[in-house]
Amino acid sequence: MRRFFSCLVTITALVGFSLIAYLGVQTWLETSSGHTANPLPTVGIPDYKVPEVPGAIDNSGYDVSFPQCHQVLSQKFVGFAIVGLNYGRPFTTNPCFASQWQWASSHTARAIYINVSDPGQGQAKYRGKKIAQDALARITRFAIPSSVPVWLDIEVNNEWTSTDRSIVVLNEVLQVLHAAGHPVGVYSVPRHWFDITGFADVSVPTWLALGQYSSVSSGVADAKQACDRITFGGDKPAIVQFVGKTGDIWTDRNIMCGSPAGLVARP
Repeated sequence: MRRFFSCLVTITALVGFSLIAYLGVQTWLETSSGHTANPLPTVGIPDYKVPEVPGAIDNSGYDVSFPQCHQVLSQKFVGFAIVGLNYGRPFTTNPCFASQWQWASSHTARAIYINVSDPGQGQAKYRGKKIAQDALARITRFAIPSSVPVWLDIEVNNEWTSTDRSIVVLNEVLQVLHAAGHPVGVYSVPRHWFDITGFADVSVPTWLALGQYSSVSSGVADAKQACDRITFGGDKPAIVQFVGKTGDIWTDRNIMCGSPAGLVARP
C-alpha cells in the first residue's frame, strides 16, 4: 500500500511538472511570436524608418562630453564620433561642446546625445516636450543639421520617478526630436533601462553600454559578441560602447554592429 501510494505521488508530481513545463513553453512561444495578451509598453516612434547613410563608414568610434573637457582627444583614426550636448543633466550645456563638435566633424560620421530625466513634477508629456525643445534650441545655436541623429542617454544617475511616467517622457522627447527631422536612438545600461522603464521594448536603434575594460582588445571582443545578443529593449544593439584604458586615460570606445543608417550622419 505504501509502495502504491508512493508510486501514485510520484506519478502525480511528474504529471504536474510536465503540465507546468508545457504551459511555460507555450507562453514562451507565444511571447516570441508576438502574440501576447499583455504586450510590453514601447519606447520609440511608430513605424520608425532609419535614413540611409551613403558610402562605407568604419565601425569603430568614440564618444565624448564634459568629462573630457580637459582631455586631449584622440587623433587615431575611427569612423565616427558622438558628442554629449548637455552637462550631465537636461537644460544644461556641455561647456566644451563647440570644440568637441569640431573634433567630431573631422571624422567620417558624427552624432550627438542628450541627457534625460524626470523628477516627477507636472505632466510627464510636458516634461518630455520641454526637454526636447531645449535640446532643439541648443542644436540650432550650434548650427547642427537636422540630419544629425540625437541619442537619449537614459541612466539612473539622473532623477526618475515611476516607470509609467518615464515611458511618457521618453516617448515625447523622441517624437518631438523626430518631428524636427532628427534620427533618434536610445543609450542605456540594461539594469538602468529595467529600473527606469520596467522592461519596455524599444522601436528605435539602441546603444548598449558594457562598462570598463583595462584591455582594449578584450573590450572590442566583448562588444562584438554583444552585437549578436538581445539586451535591453527587446532587440540587438545597433552600437555597443565600452570604456577602454590607454596608458592612464580612460576613453569611451564604440563598435557599430551593422549598417550606420540612422545611427550617425556624415558632416
